[in-house]
Amino acid sequence: MNNDWYELKNWLIKYEAIDKNINNPLDIKRINLNSKQIKEIPEHIGILENLITLDLSNNLLEFLPENIKNLKKLINLNISKNYFKILPEVLEHLNLSSLNASSNLIEKSDIIPKCLNLRVLNLSLNKLNEFKSIAFNNNLRVLNISNNFIKDISSLCKTLCNVERFNISSNLIEEIPDNISYLISLNVLDVQDNQINKISKEIYKLSLEELDLSDNQIMELRLKEMQDLENLTIDNNPIQKISLSDDFAPYLKVFSAEGCGIKEFLMFKSIEIKNLCYTSNEIIQIPEEIIQYSKLEELNIDDNNIKDLPDNLANLNNLKILYIEGNPLKEHAKRVINVLHPKICDIKMKKGIIVEEAKEFDLPQMAHLIDELFSIEKDFEADFNKQLTGITKLLEQKSNVLLVAKHNDKVVGMVTMQRLISSAEGNYIGQIEDLIIKKDYHNMGIGSRLLNKIRSIAQQLGYKRIQLAADINNENAHIFYIKRGFYQTNLKIFHYKP
Repeated sequence: MNNDWYELKNWLIKYEAIDKNINNPLDIKRINLNSKQIKEIPEHIGILENLITLDLSNNLLEFLPENIKNLKKLINLNISKNYFKILPEVLEHLNLSSLNASSNLIEKSDIIPKCLNLRVLNLSLNKLNEFKSIAFNNNLRVLNISNNFIKDISSLCKTLCNVERFNISSNLIEEIPDNISYLISLNVLDVQDNQINKISKEIYKLSLEELDLSDNQIMELRLKEMQDLENLTIDNNPIQKISLSDDFAPYLKVFSAEGCGIKEFLMFKSIEIKNLCYTSNEIIQIPEEIIQYSKLEELNIDDNNIKDLPDNLANLNNLKILYIEGNPLKEHAKRVINVLHPKICDIKMKKGIIVEEAKEFDLPQMAHLIDELFSIEKDFEADFNKQLTGITKLLEQKSNVLLVAKHNDKVVGMVTMQRLISSAEGNYIGQIEDLIIKKDYHNMGIGSRLLNKIRSIAQQLGYKRIQLAADINNENAHIFYIKRGFYQTNLKIFHYKP
């Protein structure tokens, strides 16, 4: 074993995975080999018998060594962003609680029914045509099989009675089957971006808290029951008929129906509503009853046929954001808007702004934007070449997220997020930086869209926290972040340049 340990230790030190002072393989409990361009894992890794967490993500792996089966205490394994075509059979010998195998080339998942201890499984962004039923005595709580080629989930549903979060977005599913009733523990269901045109009435009996049906082929929707539902998204469906029962979602907080062709503003019985989005529909009138939504914080009614607004809209004291561009507003409606406090309402949202992931050809424009930011922040000095080098390196790391806002193909805003490890959270967190909007595009809601998008991505990535820093004298930025749910801590940032 001494020779095996000596070889393995040198290999791990080479990739900066352990401290060179470690002399006993049993002292190693966590290893991070993320983004090391590794093609092969040494067989000797099996001597790390106390290993709990192993991160092999973003490498060039196609196989795992047989001796990995000796890692009986390993509960967290990340092999995402590699080149696996099948899930390694050796996994059935482990006691894994969490497995992330996303962003590979996996076509078969036959080994999963033998992994009875799995609680969290991520097989998104692979090449699965089907997903074999999981063992009935499974412990699975979170399942993500989004971005595959799956057409049917009927048989799978029968074995998911313990699953609480289920993501099957971006597949080829045409129907939510009656077997959805087996998911008695389900809290969050994401089926966006499929081809769904039929929804079983059994879905209304589930204890869902969040449901995303956006980007499907749903033409008729009957909203009823769902006593625990707090968040419903139905964006971009060709809905011709929608009915609303009085008993539907009494605690609903968020409803979004962007681009559905809806002609009528739906009035939910819930008084917990905080966010309503009806962008790009055919709504003519906002009802007086909107005053019952005393907790409403954001109302998005861009691009409808609204001419007037009820006077009592101005009495919604918690309303922070109002998007209302693209409507033929009368003077009375404009007066109602003017009553709303201008510092808490974004009412100048510019049309034609696209938010998307940054590409390599966007980098020079982004570097110029950072120059604008550094002209405000006294701690930094603008240097285009340094800024370009920095964001180029950010883009090269797949674990980072770079978003840009574009108008007429020109970058007018940006934000970046790096992945960090927090000892306090015991997991990954996101560090947001470089949220910048060109001066001519301020107060148009672009910053809100970028921040909302980056927060959504952080949630999808499972980050336990996102954080950012703002110049101590930039009061406008402080107000912006606080209104969007961030809070200031007691920490101060110190810099040191060796």
